[in-house]
This record gives sequence, C-alpha cells and structure tokens, in this order.
Amino acid sequence: MAASAQTRYYHGSSASGSPGSDVTGLTVRHKQFDTDTQDTVGPIALPVSGINFGWRKSSKVNWTTSPAGSITNLRWFLGTNPPTGVYFGAWLNATYTVGQVGDQNGITGFTDTVPNQNTNNATNYTSSAPLTVNAGTVLSNPSTGEGTQSFVITQLGIQSSYTGGPGPISSFQVTYRYSET
Repeated sequence: MAASAQTRYYHGSSASGSPGSDVTGLTVRHKQFDTDTQDTVGPIALPVSGINFGWRKSSKVNWTTSPAGSITNLRWFLGTNPPTGVYFGAWLNATYTVGQVGDQNGITGFTDTVPNQNTNNATNYTSSAPLTVNAGTVLSNPSTGEGTQSFVITQLGIQSSYTGGPGPISSFQVTYRYSET
C-alpha cells in the first residue's frame, strides 16, 4: 500500500516537538505574520518602488503511514507561477529558523539582494527541473514521520509592478514529488 503524505508548515516554535501544521490541500497565506491562519490579517503592502516581503515559511513532508519499501528522490517545484509582480523565493535549510519581522527586508543570503533573489527564485524550479530536497532515501518501512529531509523555505514578495490591487493575490501551486518503492 502507498504511504500517505501531508505537507506541513512550521511557525513560531512548532519545529521543536510537533510536526508543524498540516496544510495539505489548503491555501497557505504568506503575510507579515508567522501563522497558518486563513485570514487577511498582516497583508504585504504594495511598495511605491522595489519589493516588500512577508515572513519566511518553512515546510516539510510528513508521512502518516509507512511506505511498503522506501521513500526516495524528494523534490519540490512550482506547479503554476505566481502572478506578475509577485516574487516567490525558495531554498533549502537543514535547520528551522523562526520567521521574524526582519524577514520583511529580505533574508540575508537569499532574498536581500537582486542577485540572491534571482538565484533563489522559485520559478527556477519546475517539474522538469525541481529543487532537490533529498536525492537519497528519506524514509523506509516501517517508519512514519518526516524522515531525512531539509526544510523548504519560501518567501513571498510584492513588487511595485504588481497590478492586482488590494486583497489576496491569485493562487499558484507548489508541489512535492517523491518516489516510493
């Protein structure tokens, strides 16, 4: 039988102990707060020039049932692109870092400069060229849980060129893909 998986997002101190919040099939809101709450509190303001960022989000896959053999080849990519004028960054980190107010200025080494934004632009990761989360074995029978994988860190920014107006932006899709034996 195939293993059952969940996408989990981590906020505040959630990475120490519990396995984050299950957001499988839900809309994840990037905003200027560190929560999973499905609301419009803390929107990222449209800047006069440049880009305004929300707080970072950290995610992992959690398997709630054991695979028959092993889970390998864990990948992450955009299924659809963000709207024009919306920047979406993605990178890996072995450890969890709590989102914070300073994230709104860009994260040093990842989204703080235009060259870093270009390198970590999630649109670089497609189904044919995904971000490699773990090329090897992530989890083997009889185990459940997260196994061995890095956090996928994402950050959304609203650019001054965004023309969508106030309120939630049009949704776009991110995908985790893996092999199971």
